[in-house]
Amino acid sequence: MADAAGAGAGPAQARLVGAELHQLRAYAPGDPLARIDWKATARAGALITREFSEDQHLDILIGIDAGRFSRVRVGRLDRFGLYANLAARFAEVVTHHDDRIGLMVYADRVLASCAPTRGLSGVMRLRRALEQLSVQAAESDPTAAAVSIRALLKHRALIVLLTDLDDASVAEQLKRAVRLLAPPHLVLVAGVHSGEIGALARAEAREWQDPWIALAAAEHEARAAAQRLLLQRLGAPVVAAPAEQLEQAVFARYEALRRRRRV
Repeated sequence: MADAAGAGAGPAQARLVGAELHQLRAYAPGDPLARIDWKATARAGALITREFSEDQHLDILIGIDAGRFSRVRVGRLDRFGLYANLAARFAEVVTHHDDRIGLMVYADRVLASCAPTRGLSGVMRLRRALEQLSVQAAESDPTAAAVSIRALLKHRALIVLLTDLDDASVAEQLKRAVRLLAPPHLVLVAGVHSGEIGALARAEAREWQDPWIALAAAEHEARAAAQRLLLQRLGAPVVAAPAEQLEQAVFARYEALRRRRRV
C-alpha cells in the first residue's frame, strides 16, 4: 500500500511544494492517501492526515432569519424562500472546496440547527432541514441565535447571516449578535436591498403627499446605510444587493474571503 500511495503522490506532492503544514488530524473518508502521515499514524495507532495551509477546510455556517419580516415578497418568493434557495446552492459551492457546511434557522427561537459537515451528507442535511421550515409570525432574535451559534461551533468559522438589513427595529440586536460572534468567528451579513424604497426617495412629486413619502423613504435609506456601516466597522463584511443579484454577490464575497484567507 505504501508503494501505491507513493506512486500516486507525485502530482499532489508537487502542488504542495512550499506549502506550510497547517495541522495533523484524524483521517477522514476521502482524504488522499498521499496526505497520510505514516509516522504519526504508527505512533497514534490510527490513520493521521497532514493538512496544509493551502488546502485547510473551512467551517461555514449559514444563519437564516425566519422571523416575520422574512415574509416580505421578492418576486415569486418571500425573503425566507429566497434565503433558503441561496443556502441550498451555497452549500454545493462550499462542498466544491471541500469546506464543511452547517445551518441555523431562527426567529424568536432556534428552529433548526446542523453542525458543519463535509460533503454530500452536509448538503442533504441542510436541504432536509430547510424543506420542513417556514416563516414565523414572531419577530426574530438574532442575539439569542448568536448564543446558540457559539455553542454549536467548535472551531473558527465563517458565519453567513441572511437577514433583513433594512429593519431598524432589530439593528441593535444584530449589532450585539455580531459582537458575540466576532471574534473568534468572521461574520458576513447579507440581505436584500430593495430598489423600490430608493425609487420612492428620488421620485418626482406629483401629489401633495409625495414629498412626505420621499422624505420617509430617504430617512429609511439613511438608517439602513448607517446600520450597514456600523456592522462593517465591527469587522463584519456586508452584502446588500437586489434580490436577483444577492446569490451571486454572496458567492463572490465567499470566494474573495477564501482567497484572502480571512477565515
